[in-house]
Amino acid sequence: MSVDRGSGFDLPEYCAEYEPVAADRHVSFAIGCALGRFSSAGEGILDPTRDDLSQTLPAGILFLDMSLDPNDHRDSVGHPASAQIHEAWRIHGPKIDVKGKGLRTYLAWDFFNEVHTGMYEGKPIYWPLSSSSKTFVAWVNIHRFEGKTLSLLLSDHLSERLKSIEGELADLRGARSGDDSQASEDAEKQHSKLIKARDELKEFIANVELCANAGPPPPDAKTPARDVDARYDPDLDDGVMINSAALWPLLEPQWKDPKKWWKELASAKGKKDYDWSHLAMKYWPDRVDKKCQEDPSLGVAHGCFWKYHPARAWAWELRLQDEIGPDFRIEEKPYRDDDGDTEHRTAYLANQPEEALAAVEKEALRRRGRGKDAKPIAELTLLEPGLWSALPEACWDLETKIIDKQGAPFRLLAPDEPQARAAYEKANPAESNKRAELLRSVGAPNMFASAPE
Repeated sequence: MSVDRGSGFDLPEYCAEYEPVAADRHVSFAIGCALGRFSSAGEGILDPTRDDLSQTLPAGILFLDMSLDPNDHRDSVGHPASAQIHEAWRIHGPKIDVKGKGLRTYLAWDFFNEVHTGMYEGKPIYWPLSSSSKTFVAWVNIHRFEGKTLSLLLSDHLSERLKSIEGELADLRGARSGDDSQASEDAEKQHSKLIKARDELKEFIANVELCANAGPPPPDAKTPARDVDARYDPDLDDGVMINSAALWPLLEPQWKDPKKWWKELASAKGKKDYDWSHLAMKYWPDRVDKKCQEDPSLGVAHGCFWKYHPARAWAWELRLQDEIGPDFRIEEKPYRDDDGDTEHRTAYLANQPEEALAAVEKEALRRRGRGKDAKPIAELTLLEPGLWSALPEACWDLETKIIDKQGAPFRLLAPDEPQARAAYEKANPAESNKRAELLRSVGAPNMFASAPE
């Protein structure tokens, strides 16, 4: 649904709270459409994993080159996906651009601090990756930012522009020495301008390459350096603050906060310890791994919960099988060359069966409840084999304990239970008779007895 402002441009209803809608909000929406955040038809937020983004800017990059003349649209200003921005600017630009700076200048120099960062309360979703003097600015959409985005920025925009500047400089060298004094003077001025732009672009390229392939440098001597080089690969779960921190050299010309956040990420002290984040693990893996061994919550965050806290993982898994679904497992991908959760779950049940069975008993009693809220449970099913095979007597005794406590039948099921139970009953006929008597005493038939061979 959209709201018609009578201007020939539809602004989605999620901006309708701004009454009257400011002109820059219309332009902001058009930028969002070009970057692939919003549907240009006013249908809402786009999902990069399923929606068609072919009509948006490639890779969600809006590249702006302030070294170009205003009418030279060789950057993203001239891309077909920017047509909606031009239309919004044509209609609403006169209310914004009172000093006649132009669309490119507004996008490169003014939009972030005057409009966008305030709209998102200091946690913006579009980021202006900028050279030192903002001659080159690349807007990116965090929701389309991928591990390859910076590489595409380099190959499709920055490197290509550097080549074109070098070519223009070669042409100007000849014009500077020509017979026409006015032409020579103009060429000299343009040459100086392009030399400055070229040097700024080279520095920008170096910073982009560093952040893309290794990570940012320490902002000062007090800030710890990253432990390892790592390719920048943002994770939305880390949020705006952490993901932007790792790009602080590219954002500092327009946005100072990421530099501060990187210092906090690197130092990891007190309440500003962000070692739960994926990026912290990338740049300081040993530091974060050590904390994962001490803190189960960090183990969960980084996929090593089973590796370092198997007893806790087993207990959580049992509980979540009751609360989420009987087939639920806490699954983890391989971590530091292990085989993920399967390896550690299997090892735990094999090496600590008594502890694992104690957790099963605790979970069974929790499911039953306490006091007036207690209700008999007929069974508890384990997804994993092993406990019945390793501790058949203890599994049998656990059942007996719960049957006696709740005055109703209870059975502990598992993939290896039928065979292990049958073997136990055959070897312990007296225990089988006691179980039958116990079930009769609570008014239940011996429905759990193994079938005779």
